[in-house]
Amino acid sequence: MEMNKKNVKQCDICKVDEAKSLCFQCFNYYCDSCFKCVHEKDKNNEHKKGKIDYLVPIDIWCPNHEKNIIN
Repeated sequence: MEMNKKNVKQCDICKVDEAKSLCFQCFNYYCDSCFKCVHEKDKNNEHKKGKIDYLVPIDIWCPNHEKNIIN
């Protein structure tokens, strides 16, 4: 099944590759290589990421406001 191009999210860092994950602390979309590069540093190495699933919409809960969904 081929994915529709308009449903593909670009990486917020390199702006070239397809984003594969979302960081729940940075709120950026990352391709695999950019996530690894940005999150190898001490400050960001414990950030959690979620896999992007283009076919099933998901709610992302705000880590600072437990009862709020991020828009």
